[in-house]
Amino acid sequence: MTPVATPLREQFLAALREGDADRVRSLLDSDDEVRALINAPIGAFGQRPAAIARDHLPVIDVLLAHGADLNLKSDWWAGPFGLLESNMTPERAAPLIARGAIVDIFAAAHLGMFDRVKELVEADPSQVRARGGDGRTALHCAKTVEIAEYLLAKGADIDARDVDHESTPAQYLVREAPEVARMLVERGAWFDLFIAVALNDPALVERSLRADPEALDHRIWHGKYTTVHRNGRASTREEIGAHRGDIYRWVFDHNASALDVAAKVASPEVYAILWRHATPAQRLLAACARGDRQTATDVIAEHPDVVSSLTLDQRKLIVDRAHANDAAAVLLMVDLGFDSLVKGVDDWEAIRWGAFHGNVEMVARLLQHSPPINVPDPSYGGTILAQCLYGSLHGWHCRDGQFAATAKLLLDAGEMPKPDWHSIGRDDVDAVLKAWFDAHPRA
Repeated sequence: MTPVATPLREQFLAALREGDADRVRSLLDSDDEVRALINAPIGAFGQRPAAIARDHLPVIDVLLAHGADLNLKSDWWAGPFGLLESNMTPERAAPLIARGAIVDIFAAAHLGMFDRVKELVEADPSQVRARGGDGRTALHCAKTVEIAEYLLAKGADIDARDVDHESTPAQYLVREAPEVARMLVERGAWFDLFIAVALNDPALVERSLRADPEALDHRIWHGKYTTVHRNGRASTREEIGAHRGDIYRWVFDHNASALDVAAKVASPEVYAILWRHATPAQRLLAACARGDRQTATDVIAEHPDVVSSLTLDQRKLIVDRAHANDAAAVLLMVDLGFDSLVKGVDDWEAIRWGAFHGNVEMVARLLQHSPPINVPDPSYGGTILAQCLYGSLHGWHCRDGQFAATAKLLLDAGEMPKPDWHSIGRDDVDAVLKAWFDAHPRA
């Protein structure tokens, strides 16, 4: 594939991400525009160049030689991230610390550095309630029971909500530091069925089901498991109310139910408890989410009207699984009679997500069910073909999606490209578009 010309900023970003120290040096040495970006918030969530390249030490050294500041945090509305604050290990942090990165309260808690946590809090007790990346407290970051207990003893709020995801420390830590989450629950922290399942605690699961009879209907990133903040402004506790935040979509998965989570992380005993409490509809959805055709057909055989009895929210599962690029689950639901035109994530139908991922198998099947050909979606104003083309350049699966084949299917089905789509900058897709325009010279 022939590289597409990109602005210098994009070239600089690409070199940082790829760890290409020679290219980073060349760009910095040769262009004032790039040099001006040395500490600019040019990455995702306002990341600075050093944060983007933090796992590529030769690049870090080049950046430092050109004036990079390792301790300049990101420019993120909900709270700035430090270089060492998230998704970091002590081994990876050590060479950055040796180069001058400062271990603040959030990094110390995240890296399990108890002595450093204690040093910082003793010098400034307000650090216990300070806010870091995403508006988390140090307790949200605590990777050891020792650190979490110390922070609680010094006045940490056990159920503090972060700013961006409006979620508690126990919600954040239940997978990456389950022993800390368990201690927090034992100390009186709020918990729910997702926490109980992840801790693999049958008694806690039973308590959760008794406390919330609708718990098996909840889905992550839906209903109560969403945030209420708007326009980059933090919400108050009163505004958050009964909402439970959305960090679980990163802790577990987007759109998952407790049964879905249990199928991945819990013991057979815990899963059996949930299955025993589940309604026929909840069982069907759990089977469909796993692509378990046998169990799904067994549920329908015992409850023939279960598909027609599903609520609108339950029927949206077909879009959720399309959003996850899960063709097996989507095709199963189509076979079982689910409405393939129901709208879900981003107000898209399943076929739009299939096109976005370049999932030719999913799109081919959904084209047989009266899809909205040449109809702009209400969220972004794009047609199904537009979503395919965008996904081919920017999607999560753009490297392995079958975008050229998907685009051809859509064009053959009647999707119309815009006149300026002769070339989008991806060779395999451009070849399909060229063939279409050659066959339709008046378009």
